[in-house]
Amino acid sequence: MTATNESHPFAMPALSTTFSPALSPAFSPAFSLAGLCAGFDDPVHQSQQVFRRALTALSEPGTVQNVPEIPAPEGVHIASYQLCLTLLDAETPLWIAPALRTDALVSALRFHCGCRLVDEPGQAEFALIPPDFDGDLTYFAQGSHEYPDRSTTVIVQVESLDADSTWALRGPGIDGVRTVGIAGLDRRWPGMLADNCRQFPCGVDLLFTAGTALMGLPRTTRVEI
Repeated sequence: MTATNESHPFAMPALSTTFSPALSPAFSPAFSLAGLCAGFDDPVHQSQQVFRRALTALSEPGTVQNVPEIPAPEGVHIASYQLCLTLLDAETPLWIAPALRTDALVSALRFHCGCRLVDEPGQAEFALIPPDFDGDLTYFAQGSHEYPDRSTTVIVQVESLDADSTWALRGPGIDGVRTVGIAGLDRRWPGMLADNCRQFPCGVDLLFTAGTALMGLPRTTRVEI
């Protein structure tokens, strides 16, 4: 993945430049469709669109990308749901924070993506969390110097991505400095993001979502308050 002004020296497994959309699992008579939230109407093309927006968000940190409106399970942002529909398949383990793990979301993701839910954050290739989750970024897989791609990509649901600018971002994909305002994060986050950046090439990559908007903060981005 190439940033605006510098190439990232790592590639995340689920966000490689080769895209293969997830296929829905075969219908099982034991699986109830009652109340199931719909997925994409056109899975191939819609997944490709969301995938490109996710790549842009991570290669140009701090820029806001938007996805189209579609129904999503209650309590889950539209952008979060579309990222899951796009990036998850039967081989991508997912951890959902208890505050967001509803029957409606689990049923939709299992049916449309066939993904496997795991009980521990460190087992996940992707994670979906609220901004006040009970833990820190070291709970997730950090990768290694030999295999930095073996880390978790964390999707964080926040209140807004267009609040008054409070953070200055620097690093690959940013021409000088870019200011952003993310509403809904508690005061632990600047320290967690600073620690995450210091671990490079290890660490996690983050996708923040609010409604239909998403923003990427890869591990290479430095956050200044």
